Amino acid sequence: MNNFNISRINTDLGIFRISGFCCDERLETSKIIIESIEVMGTDGWALLNLSHDDIINLINELTPKIIVHLQAKSQ
Repeated sequence: MNNFNISRINTDLGIFRISGFCCDERLETSKIIIESIEVMGTDGWALLNLSHDDIINLINELTPKIIVHLQAKSQ
């Protein structure tokens, strides 16, 4: 497993800070596990609750963007 930290990723869904790990060297086929996700708000970073249904859906929507970001970083 490979740990990752994304200090800032800008998406159409917002600006996020994400940490987690991927289960495989090949990012396109790897399962991404998010350990922490924060969103940039008007007062700074706000930690999101990983067990909330809306956040689970958000992570599912962000996963392809996270993979692309990690692939670009690894090249």
